[in-house]
Formats: sequence, structure tokens, C-alpha cells
Amino acid sequence: MKIHLKGVEKKYGNIQAVKPIDLTIEDQFVTILGQSGCGKTTLLKMLAGLTEPTAGEIHFDDTPIFSLSKKVNVKPNKREIAMVFQDFGLWPHMTVFDNVAFGLRGKVAKAERTAIVHDALKKVKLEQKAKMKPGELSGGQQQRVALARAIAVNPKLILFDEALSALDAILREQMREEILTIVQSIGSKAIFVTHDQTEAMAMSDNMIVMNSGEVVQTGSPEEIYHSPTNTFVANFIGKTNWLEEQDKMIRPEHVHPYPQANTRARSGIVKKCMYEGDRYLIFVETNGHLWKFYDHQPHIQGEKIKLYIEENTIHSLQKQEA
Repeated sequence: MKIHLKGVEKKYGNIQAVKPIDLTIEDQFVTILGQSGCGKTTLLKMLAGLTEPTAGEIHFDDTPIFSLSKKVNVKPNKREIAMVFQDFGLWPHMTVFDNVAFGLRGKVAKAERTAIVHDALKKVKLEQKAKMKPGELSGGQQQRVALARAIAVNPKLILFDEALSALDAILREQMREEILTIVQSIGSKAIFVTHDQTEAMAMSDNMIVMNSGEVVQTGSPEEIYHSPTNTFVANFIGKTNWLEEQDKMIRPEHVHPYPQANTRARSGIVKKCMYEGDRYLIFVETNGHLWKFYDHQPHIQGEKIKLYIEENTIHSLQKQEA
């Protein structure tokens, strides 16, 4: 399913929550990434039909889902989508089975419903928890119930609104892998809203980066990381070193403490050294700027050091915009 947005925007009085957007979404797993308040959840809710746009049109393939001018606004339950929320949205008085079956009521016969629910629970590895209540489950298990409920209705599109933010770091990483595997196995498309850059980079086929209500860049994780279009994207996605020419930047992995082929040197003083498990992140003051690079050995604060820059990896924002 292709999703087309044409001039879609949202205002709350004089506040422009989402500025006019023209966008086509067609990859299987897409993330909308941005800081809190940038409009990403509002955009997701407009796709879901939970928030009505102030202007514009939304099409799923060639079918209009919303059009102010044509007076079209398809109800959320008719859009063939499912949504997984940050707080899971489970009914506490219902069993796991009944929570997953909820969206199937009135759509399929009871016997078929039972088979669908058991299949969904099997996909999320919760077959043995069907008779339990959500309050008896861990946070990760509750997240799996929410995912099972979403896939049970066989949606064309699953929307995730900060769906992993309530989980601890280890569970988040585990659930990323499980969500990707399940989405790929059922053939649905997914749009995943997050403010976590690592999460977005790891999961996405395509990323939509938002800032202050507008889409500032779209592309694969590799494209956005290596070729940001402006300073916001460069600073928001990954770590960045800025050259004296403020429109030129280089990533820390292309800066070395030892001579390399096709590099140029610059001097600096070590300001801080942070251990990251498999390597150290070193902060160096050079030419009035605080630079970062990685090394497998620690460096002492105050140490004089030379940094060697891979010149062919310097990225020019001015060139990108041109």
C-alpha cells in the first residue's frame, strides 16, 4: 500500500502543529523521527483518522481517505489499519485472549476468531498467557499483547506511537527485533513514531525526520546519516564534528588518532574520555571546537593529540542543498 499526502496540515487555532506536507510513503517499515512537540504524533493520528487535518488530502493507494475539499473522511475502523500505543491501551479487566479478540468482534465468527487469536498469540510467543490479565504480565509481555491485537485484524498498515518508550533498554532492543520480524512475516506496512535516533536507524527502511511541524528530510537511514540536508538533521542524527566552515561536518568514526591514508592532521587537547563498552568516545578541543572520535584505548584529560581526518568523508551541507 502506498500512502500519499498532499498539502496535509494541522492547526489548533493560531498554532501550526503540522505545516503543509507533500509526501509519498511506500517502504515496508518507515519511522517518523523528531523531538517532542515536532508534530510526529499528530501526523500519525491524521493517518489513523483520530485527528482531522485542517487541509489537504490523504490517499491509501488510489483511495481517498481524507479530503477536505471533497468532503471525504473515512472512519478509523474502515481504514484497514491497526495502532499500537505508548501505554499499550489494554483493557485491564479482560484476559489476554479477550484483549486480542476485541477488534475482531462483529467481523468474524466465534470459531474463526478463536483460531485467529491463538495464531496472533503464537506469533508473539504468548500462547501460554491467554487466560491471564494484563496486570499479571511484565511490560514486555503487555507490549506483545498490544502487538498481537494489532496483527489479529490483518491490517494493511500498523501504526506505532512511541510504542517502546515505556520499556527498559534491554527489552526495547529485543522488541525492536521482534516487531520487525513480525511485520515482515505478515506482509503489512508499518509506520513507527519515535524520538530515539538509534531505534529509528536500526528499524527503518525509510526515515521521515520532522522539526517544528515540518518534514525536513526523508531517506534511508544511511542517506540521512551520511548526507544530512541541514544542521538540525546533522546534529540530531548521530554525533557530528563541525569544521571551521560551519556548513561542513564529519562523523567521529572518520576521525583517527593515528595517521591514515588520505588524511590531514589537526592538533588538539583531550577534554574527556567516556567508556562505551566496546570502545571509548574521546572529546578533543581543537581550533575552538569540541570534536569527538572513537578509539579502543583511553586517552588522558589534558593530553596533547593529533587528529587525522578522512578528507573524502567531509560532508558539505551547502553542496547537499544545491
